[in-house]
Amino acid sequence: MSKLENNNCGTSCGCGTQTDGYWQDVENKVLDPKDLSQEFSENEFDSFSVKKSRRSFLKIMGYSVTALPLTGCIKIPVKKALPYLNKQNDVIPGVANWYASSFKGVPVLVKTREGRPIKIEGNDKSLTTFGGTDAQGQASVLSLYDSNRLRSASVAGKDVEWDEFDKQLTSQLSTGAGDIVIVTPTVRSHGELSVLNKFVNKFGAKHIAYDSISNSAFTLANKETMGVETLTEYDFEAADLVVSFGADFLGMWGNGISSTKGYVARRDAKHSMGMNKHYQLEARMSLTGSNADYRFTVSQSNQKDILLGVLAELTGTSHTVAKDNTETVKLLTKELKAKAGKSIVVYGDNDINAQIVVNKINDALNNYGKTLFVSKTEGEVYADDSQFEAFVKSLSSGSVKAVLFAGVNPVYDYYNSAALVKGLDKVTTKVSFAMSEDETSKLCNFLAPANHTYESWGDAVVTSTEVAITQPVIQPLFGTRMWTESLMSLAGEQGSYYDLLKSEWTSRGANWNNFVHDGVLAFGTRKSASFSGNVATAVKNLKASMKLKDGMNIVVYNKYGIGNGDMANNPWLQEMPNPITKGTWDNYAMISPAYAKENKIKSGDIVEVSNGTTKIKLPAIVQPGTEKNTIAVALGYGRTVGGKVAKNLGANAFVFVTFNGGFDYTSTVGTIAKTGAFKGLAQTQTHHSMEGRDIVRETTFAEYLKNPKAGNQVKKPKVVHIYPEHKKDGHQWAMAANLSQCTGCSSCIISCNAENNVPVVGRAEVANRREMHWLRIDRYYKGDENQPEVMHMPMLCQHCDNAPCENVCPVMATVQSSDGLNQQVYNRCVGTRYCANNCPYKVRRFNWFNYDHSDEIEKMVINPDVSIRTRGIMEKCSMCVQRIQEGKLEAKRQRRELKDGDIKLACQQSCPGEGIVFGDMNDPNSKISKMLGDERNYTVLEELNVQPRVSYLTKIRNK
Repeated sequence: MSKLENNNCGTSCGCGTQTDGYWQDVENKVLDPKDLSQEFSENEFDSFSVKKSRRSFLKIMGYSVTALPLTGCIKIPVKKALPYLNKQNDVIPGVANWYASSFKGVPVLVKTREGRPIKIEGNDKSLTTFGGTDAQGQASVLSLYDSNRLRSASVAGKDVEWDEFDKQLTSQLSTGAGDIVIVTPTVRSHGELSVLNKFVNKFGAKHIAYDSISNSAFTLANKETMGVETLTEYDFEAADLVVSFGADFLGMWGNGISSTKGYVARRDAKHSMGMNKHYQLEARMSLTGSNADYRFTVSQSNQKDILLGVLAELTGTSHTVAKDNTETVKLLTKELKAKAGKSIVVYGDNDINAQIVVNKINDALNNYGKTLFVSKTEGEVYADDSQFEAFVKSLSSGSVKAVLFAGVNPVYDYYNSAALVKGLDKVTTKVSFAMSEDETSKLCNFLAPANHTYESWGDAVVTSTEVAITQPVIQPLFGTRMWTESLMSLAGEQGSYYDLLKSEWTSRGANWNNFVHDGVLAFGTRKSASFSGNVATAVKNLKASMKLKDGMNIVVYNKYGIGNGDMANNPWLQEMPNPITKGTWDNYAMISPAYAKENKIKSGDIVEVSNGTTKIKLPAIVQPGTEKNTIAVALGYGRTVGGKVAKNLGANAFVFVTFNGGFDYTSTVGTIAKTGAFKGLAQTQTHHSMEGRDIVRETTFAEYLKNPKAGNQVKKPKVVHIYPEHKKDGHQWAMAANLSQCTGCSSCIISCNAENNVPVVGRAEVANRREMHWLRIDRYYKGDENQPEVMHMPMLCQHCDNAPCENVCPVMATVQSSDGLNQQVYNRCVGTRYCANNCPYKVRRFNWFNYDHSDEIEKMVINPDVSIRTRGIMEKCSMCVQRIQEGKLEAKRQRRELKDGDIKLACQQSCPGEGIVFGDMNDPNSKISKMLGDERNYTVLEELNVQPRVSYLTKIRNK
């Protein structure tokens, strides 16, 4: 499927190449440079004299430098060309190919150019994600080109061919006494499970599933109370009420994309079932908590107390609620009873007792089969924390002769790493199937480098009613091999993993070609098992766990973007501002404003966090919405073996995980102390208040029902028009963002980076306020800093009709296009930065350096349709002008009019909440026209009369 036809003339002159930002029009005529220079007069060219101002001088000099190559179109000879020997029929230079695949169980589409994957988009055929993606999915294409990836198989540190590797490893596994154990993450794949079973049967091995950030409590609680060992599936769109105890379901908890889709659908004030209501109780500010209607800053212990209180009110069990929590219990119980069968209660911690209680609460509310579903799904083996704990203990006995690690790195992310390392010393054969060298592979004598996902075949269970295909979109870049094929070779299986996978699904009645083409396969209907468990023991155990020792409660959490650290070597993710703290690159200790004031700690102070046995040093960050006696530290940092980005960044918070029947991320008690050192933080936002201005306009659902203009009844300022009106013929582009649907997740930032070749500048430059992101998500606080209300706002170039940047540029490097875009002409820019100074939205970025593109492997991710900007010029959002041109050309090729929806910007297509709409405001039937006519629509800083083409819809909370 083609989205763009770039009519290059073969030169670097700017008449359609990807080197400067000019494009040929739909008639393939070269754009006349004078057409882009509307404010030049004939006299300025013909009558220049020394009496002219410096501004005019720069105008003419800047124009003359660019005009010559623009009008010349002189062919530049090609020094070297490597032709196709056998060109594939579907590979057309300059035309994109799209392939359906999946990443970490999320169905995606992969855009390739001349065989290079360069961009990820969601697969809208999925009935789970509906075309949504997250930040990791968007960034996954950069991980493919990680030059730190392993290149070839090795035995005892010596590179060997795969045949020799298989021969030696098979010999080791087949001889001698002792157990063979293969450790993988949770398996949700029919193909992978089939291969694992073949390997286990061949060698009499044992398979153990291990997850560094465990969901063991969730699956085991379902097994005990529902008779099915699986994860719960949620239908947030069907829920009128959501009550979450620390579950960051819009972030990294559960299926965040699916949850966001359903949740945001009910944030629409015009939804047929009305707007949902959301209560969040948590000890630290999370992405989900920042979107709640009512948010309570509550310690881990008090969360359990309130949970047991709600259970008692609903079922009649006995529990005495703490005095401070009584009103909260009454409020939640009243709301839940009113929404029985239309509510969801979730608890975020890996605590089996708490999960059993939550299951009973949802059962008492008759939610199963309506908003929650628990059903057995084939092709799944879930991690059981106790099994891995027993495995580590068994290593010390010397009974294990071989361990194979596939896709896991427990030497880094297992809380008791020292015991694991000591036990592995007694194992003769240690095998690692890893993409890159990590802490675990460093200790292994057999190294089998694995393919990246986009070099592999596979399948992934998305839900109980949907499966996604994984297909290779590029030949393996290095001498790697799918870990499944490595296991098949060891097990003596004939054929390829592709053959096995195809046979698996054709035997189930699937049309293989359709499955590969669509990327997803839907089957059956959602159903749920019934609750049949007893909660008495769980209640007793949960009460006992509430009794904390004196000290601070150390909470470790799964940070959005970085996750468990498996993608820590991805610079896009490292430089993505955290949606809450706006911090980049660093790991930090999150503390409350109240505790910071009492102990005279400020953001950037280096503190030592200790649980009595382990100490780590981190910069502190004073975060509103953090419980006073809580320290929150993110997982995924502190890698000691890794690539140039990941290694030795931050500190490893996995050391604070404990084992209480399962991996516990919340019960560690410890201390925090200042060290006297200061590091500072690389944040993209350091001021968090709107200072009384109506930048984000908001209202309540009740007020909106009374008056749709509620929150937007601002007296229009009297403005003076000093510019002539622009002609608004033909296509006129505009964008609108629905603030009720933007969760602040920031996946749009990564998508924009990938689409527009936005450079990574590094921690030091971000700290100098020199980040290059074309799009930012501003985050504001309102109210009590200990329990603040949070607002997120996408902010990018507003593409003003009366753009204040245009009239101060001395060389006409920023101009208004005929279709309403504020264009940045890189070839003209001389870097005065007057435009940035004059921009009220502060959305322009200046290139202080020629940012590093020396990595030949990493450069393969560059989008050839967008220029690489150089030092000394300004850049900003272009509204993905290359995508606009692509949509126009595709419509022309099909001999039809451009339709609404033909063009989707990078930020728009990646948004899981569908909060961004782009289109032609001259089309009365377009979505953007309807949003511009909505009573909630407004523009930011409208009193300046810059007339931006980007507008917003007021934020509505159900309060």
